[in-house]
Amino acid sequence: MASGSTVSCTSGSLCTAAWDPTTGDWKVFFLYNCARYSLSYWNGSGYYVDSQTGGVTSYFYGQSGNVLKQFTPDNTVYSYDWTPVWSIRNC
Repeated sequence: MASGSTVSCTSGSLCTAAWDPTTGDWKVFFLYNCARYSLSYWNGSGYYVDSQTGGVTSYFYGQSGNVLKQFTPDNTVYSYDWTPVWSIRNC
């Protein structure tokens, strides 16, 4: 995704965007399957949009497995600092 673009998150997904300094653009991830996703080299500011259905609760976890944030779907774009986030669970 080019700089200045917006994230379009399809229904049923938790979408995340992290800046890739090696390519100079945003990498967008569509987390659809219920799982815990490990992150590598996500640093600095990014975005997320939770467009999941069914009233699930998602979590961002720190290095020790501590919950940094929990939230439910509202289809709103939020900025977030990915630096302390080591994994994401979308359900």
